[in-house]
Formats: sequence, C-alpha cells, structure tokens
Amino acid sequence: MDSKIIKFSIIPFSILLIGIVIRIVYANYSIVWNDYTHDLSSHIEYTKYVAQNLSLPSPDKGLEFPQQPLYYVATGATYRLLYSFGIPEDKILNILLRISAILSIGTLIFAYILAKKLFNDIWIQSLLTGLIAFTPAIIYQSGMINNDVLAAFLSAGSFYCLIKYIKDENKKYIIWAIILSILLSFTKISGGIIMIMILLTLLFKKNKIISTRKSLITACIVFFIGTTCLGLAFLRAYIPETKSFRFVESYAYEGQKIHPENISYFLSFNLKELLTEGQSYVFGNPKIAETFPTFLYGSSFFGEYNYSNMIKTLPILKNLMQVILLLGLILPLGIIINISFIKKWDIIDYISTAGVTINLIMIISFLSRYPSVCNSDFRYFTPVFLPLITLSGRGLQKISKKFRHIKLILVLLTSIIIFSEFLWIILFIFTEIK
Repeated sequence: MDSKIIKFSIIPFSILLIGIVIRIVYANYSIVWNDYTHDLSSHIEYTKYVAQNLSLPSPDKGLEFPQQPLYYVATGATYRLLYSFGIPEDKILNILLRISAILSIGTLIFAYILAKKLFNDIWIQSLLTGLIAFTPAIIYQSGMINNDVLAAFLSAGSFYCLIKYIKDENKKYIIWAIILSILLSFTKISGGIIMIMILLTLLFKKNKIISTRKSLITACIVFFIGTTCLGLAFLRAYIPETKSFRFVESYAYEGQKIHPENISYFLSFNLKELLTEGQSYVFGNPKIAETFPTFLYGSSFFGEYNYSNMIKTLPILKNLMQVILLLGLILPLGIIINISFIKKWDIIDYISTAGVTINLIMIISFLSRYPSVCNSDFRYFTPVFLPLITLSGRGLQKISKKFRHIKLILVLLTSIIIFSEFLWIILFIFTEIK
C-alpha cells in the first residue's frame, strides 16, 4: 500500500480517538442534572421503579413508563445491585451516566468501521466519522440517562452487521444483525425499522451463502420475529381499562403546539432564521420550532436547547454554529445527489432509503396524532442515523467521481465542518467545566 495512503488513513482513525476522549471528558465532568438532557427525572423514575419493584410500571402512571423496557430493566438491575452494596443514589446515577458514555463510544466505533467498510475515500471516511464524533447533539447522549443512547448503539451495531453481511456474504453477521435488532425493538418501538431492512435484504439480495429456498425460510423467520417484537411493543403501551394505547405525553407540554395539518409545516425550511438564531430551541423562534424540516435539521446538530447565555459568555460559539449549520447542508445535498444516481443504486441504497422513508412516515403519523415541537427533533431518527449518513456519503462519492473538480471543494467543506464541530465542542466543554 502507498505510504501516502497509509498516512492519510490516519485522519479518520485520529478523529475516532479524539471523539472517544471527548466523550470520556464530557461524561467525567458532566453532572447528572445538566441542562442538555431530555425528561431526565422521568427516565430516572422508570429506572428506580424497576429497581425497587422488580417489575415494569403501568404505562399510564408516568411520563416515560410507556417506553420499551430493555434500557430500564438493565439500568434498574444495575441500580439495585449497586444499592445493595450501600452505594448512595448520586454515585449510582453517575455510574449510569458513564455507562451512557461507553455506549456512545460504541456507536462511534461502529460508525468508524462502517465508513471504512463502505468508502475508500479518506475524506468521506473522515466526514462520516467526524459527524458522529463531534456533533454536539450526539455527544450529549454520552452524558444522559435515557434510552436514546442504547437505541443509537444497537441500531448502529445492527446496521453495521447488515452491511457486513451484504459485503462479505458471511451469514453470522445477519444473525448478529437480527439479534441486535431484536434488542433494539425492546428499547425503542421504532427499532423495528432495522428488522424491516434485514427482511428486505434477505428477500432481494442474490448471494451464494443462502439458496433461494433458504433465503425465503430465513425471511419468514425474520418476519415472524419482527411481528412478534412489534406486537409485544404495542402490548407494552396498551391499557386494558381504557382499551387504548398510551405513548409518551410530550405533546402535553405548554408552548409546543404545532400544526401538522398544514402542509407548509412539513415543507417550510427557514434557513435564514436558523442561521440568524444559530440554534433550534424548542421554545424559540416559531419559524424554526414550528416548521418540521427547520427544527429537525437544526436539532440534528445542536439538539433542542437554548444557548443564549453561553453565547453571551463566548460569542464565537454562535459564529461556529452558523458555519456548521450552513456547511452541514452538504449532508442533505448528498442524499439528493444520490437520488439522482438512482439507476446506479445497489441493495445498500435501496434498504437504506426504505428504512429512512419508513421512519419518516412513522414520524409524520406520530406528529399528526401528537402535535408537539419536541416530537419532531432528530432523536426520532435514531434507528436510521447511519443509513442516513450512508446515503449522503454515497451521493457525495458518486458526484466527486463524476466531476473531479468538485471533489476538491467537497474535501475543503468537509475539513471546515469537522474542524468547526471539534472547536465548538471543545469550547463548549471548557465553558461548562469552568
């Protein structure tokens, strides 16, 4: 191998290592009750209920109680075990926080090895690894106690194993993909999307490992497993007394009303307002918070939080946020470009698109029933984080190969956005510690 290639391949690996260090530092200095969490007290309430009662709570007795139980069973068992050794609650919660950091690191590692598996171009490997390594909204998960971080880990692992199976035609990876997707289904109800992607792969991928008959049998088994998991997931949210399903009631919060009945809500992308604000605060500018594409895009980078006080302390943070939000448009642009090359698609493009599309339909349906701003942020795309960036990366790769002069521009933009995110998160952590 050319020494120059070896030298430049160090870049994505270095990004991986830096991303790991950042998560360790953030988790070490972060406090449990920080400002960058989601419904923290309700997640802890669920965990403590399982720890104290050794059973699951009724879904209508708490905000997060309808959530799928795997994360809370795991954290509840950990809580009970540590408490039996006389460890106080505050220390137990800090241990749970550090477990989140470990899971977040695992997600980052899966993103890195997936990028290495799918792309030969170092700059695309660096972009995809850098997005998971340095994007603030993803790093925050390493300092949270909630089920999003486990869902992100399991979905990343399952998708990687699925891609590994497609590329290497080794059936042990499809087994691991199924196992991880089952665990994902019992973490988030939307985790069934990965199971559908596995099913589509088995039905439409021609391979030498499994014959047509065995493929069909395997697909039927996966379909049975998937429908069983889905049924159990809905059973978890069912309330016999009222004969209805009870989901998380974030839509009940004041000041978060949206109007999904208006088509403009789903089609309006107010980039000017987003760049002006530099953030997508859940109670902020209505032109951002109350338009689906704008809020989803902004929260994908910086979550749904208010940075006004921090920006007053360090104004450069807002400038970096504006750069990141502007240059980050190369990601949706990559997806659009990939669609234009649809005639050259392979199974990876098709299953990734299917997963993202199904996830989007589910979110639109959910918003129509539970119209709230916080139901439209990036966390609802957790099962398809890696499929999304895979589609974008493949689009950018195709356009760079067809038009060589564009590659230099894309490499430059990639370098700027990765460095900007890195600098922003370093300044953010420094400000928080200080």
